[in-house]
Amino acid sequence: MTSYAIRPAQPADIPNLARLILQLYDSELPGALSGGKDGQMQLFEFTLKANGASALKNRYLLCDDSGAVLGTGMIEFHGEEKFERAPNGTIAAAFRAIGIFSTLKLLGTVARSLLGVYQQNNPRSALIHSVVVTESRRGNGAGAALMDFLEAQIRARGLNARLQVLGDNLGAQRFYARRGYREIWRLTGWRAALSWVSLIMEKEL
Repeated sequence: MTSYAIRPAQPADIPNLARLILQLYDSELPGALSGGKDGQMQLFEFTLKANGASALKNRYLLCDDSGAVLGTGMIEFHGEEKFERAPNGTIAAAFRAIGIFSTLKLLGTVARSLLGVYQQNNPRSALIHSVVVTESRRGNGAGAALMDFLEAQIRARGLNARLQVLGDNLGAQRFYARRGYREIWRLTGWRAALSWVSLIMEKEL
């Protein structure tokens, strides 16, 4: 049976985090990013570095026995500083990294996604987000190991776990449902028509 180690993210992990976040975008919003992959990586590295300490706080890495980074996940606790997906300077960095056309396309995607962003304002729960396992290691318990760890951090604070899932990501919904999550909110109405349908799932810990 494969064993995994999970540790807090460090500044030296930013390239690996950028690689994994890029995989997350490609999986959840295929086609949202364009331009060269190297440029996309540079852009994600910029956003992580520009966030400073908040980019790494409560963010964890899943590693194999050799220390290779296989996955990541982050927890947002109520009242704590949030990770900004588009910190100051992002547009200029995008122009440099992926070009004007790809930046304009990305801005349209970001504008649509902001309509469906869930605001975590419940002090009795924490939001798990940015969860991704590298594609070649999915389906062999890596995701379950990462979620076990993230849920344990939340349980230690006496809170429930929440997460946001795209409405058409049925595989993720089934995965979380098997872990005991249930839908408590769904984006509807005009915002859903202009953005992507998403839902919030919660698990009592």
